Amino acid sequence: MIQPQTELLVALNHLELMIHEATDEAPKLKAMGFKIDGLEQLQKAQADLEKQLEPAVLKQYQRLQQRSGRPVVPVINGNCCGCYIKIPTAVASDAAKNRTLATCGNCGRFLYWPSE
Repeated sequence: MIQPQTELLVALNHLELMIHEATDEAPKLKAMGFKIDGLEQLQKAQADLEKQLEPAVLKQYQRLQQRSGRPVVPVINGNCCGCYIKIPTAVASDAAKNRTLATCGNCGRFLYWPSE
């Protein structure tokens, strides 16, 4: 079972990436004849997710986003994909994966283990 705050953080991070891509690429896409729809719905979903996060977690997320641009990263092959440092075994144990709100001891980013 995935920790609820971790699940919300991953979803929020993905939504923000989609919003960023839609707003940054919108002029290029419009010039090519593509219509950009749904941005308002993405922003509403983002606000809804932010309301569900614990205030301290949201504050840390926002701080990390300003500092690194990638506040939530996966752990692949036991390494943080933000700073590429090996995650300690106690944090990366099968019992702890996605069951607790984990952060990298080196870069501070929130961690999640993608389903294998």
